[in-house]
Amino acid sequence: MTDPVLTRLAELETEAPPAELSRRLHVLGHARLVPAKVHPLWSLAVAASVFAYLGWALHFTSQLY
Repeated sequence: MTDPVLTRLAELETEAPPAELSRRLHVLGHARLVPAKVHPLWSLAVAASVFAYLGWALHFTSQLY
């Protein structure tokens, strides 16, 4: 048993998108893939917080024994 909607969709002609739409989608897709620029201080802040947490965790676990 076939679906009549899918049958009608299969009968439709396929058309290529306009060149302008294709170019615009390519540009927008590429812009989403390029990583955002992050200020170096944010990277240092994240690294410092990770090291501070790991140091606290090591100190805390050493107090358990």
